[in-house]
Amino acid sequence: MTQATRDDSSASATDSEMPSRAAAASLAGQSLHQRLTHHLEQLTPNEQRIARFLLAHQDELALYNAAELSRLTHVSKATVSRLFRRLGYQDFREARDQARSLRHAGVPVVSSTPTPDHHQRHYEQECRNLRQALAALDMLDMEALGRTLANAERLQIIGFRNAYPLALHLRQQLLQLRGQVAVLPQPGQSLGEEVARLSANDAVVIFAMRRRPQGLARLLGWLGQAPCTVLLVCDDSLSEIPAGIEHVLRCPLDSVSAFDSYAAAMSQINLLATRLLHDDLVAGRSQIRRVTDTFESLEELGDG
Repeated sequence: MTQATRDDSSASATDSEMPSRAAAASLAGQSLHQRLTHHLEQLTPNEQRIARFLLAHQDELALYNAAELSRLTHVSKATVSRLFRRLGYQDFREARDQARSLRHAGVPVVSSTPTPDHHQRHYEQECRNLRQALAALDMLDMEALGRTLANAERLQIIGFRNAYPLALHLRQQLLQLRGQVAVLPQPGQSLGEEVARLSANDAVVIFAMRRRPQGLARLLGWLGQAPCTVLLVCDDSLSEIPAGIEHVLRCPLDSVSAFDSYAAAMSQINLLATRLLHDDLVAGRSQIRRVTDTFESLEELGDG
């Protein structure tokens, strides 16, 4: 009798060790990595073989089926199925679906062996993102939005986590065109005292990209009730848009790489800033000259 056969035979007697309904419920909120590391020492030798393989290649789980995992780890398909039930999944497919959902949620997922055509696939995905981003801009009422943003007494830009650099970049572009542009929240500060002063003469641009912080939904709901005009820039994972938010701009972040791509978002920012410049070209040119003259007076910029 082979080791795999002995292991499978002995494991059949351990079905009683499968998680109870209460235990399965407690596992439901855990990732595959958490379940594997927590139960590793309790597994049979062949189950440990699968577990160690997955811990080393878990980012590739979405690429496999149960038969391939069985072949790669040299254990039976029955052992593969039993392991995932022991870990609280209904079957292997549920674990694979969970792995696939991580990337859509913005979790970096990397393959240990990049394909030779990775750069080409990256380029093609970026092109798709740009086409979608430009189509999303075309769906906005740019005339009304541009007029509102240009006429706003104050323009507040909000961004958290990965969206914070987007907010900074938009502010940097708009400061060359107009005054009273701020990014919120300032480092280490809260939002309450800032947004409490918003009026009908103000406008807010808020970036809400995936892996959003706790409480952002509450902030969006509050802004929807505020008297200011709101432009929400988000990816497709944000499905519920509060009433009262007049303008929504969708931005694709899809990537064949481990990390989300923000190239399309930067392109949208470029076009938004350009539109604001052309909405008030005389004032915009005047502000650009003023900024340029100040740079020269302060000798802040070099020739390199």
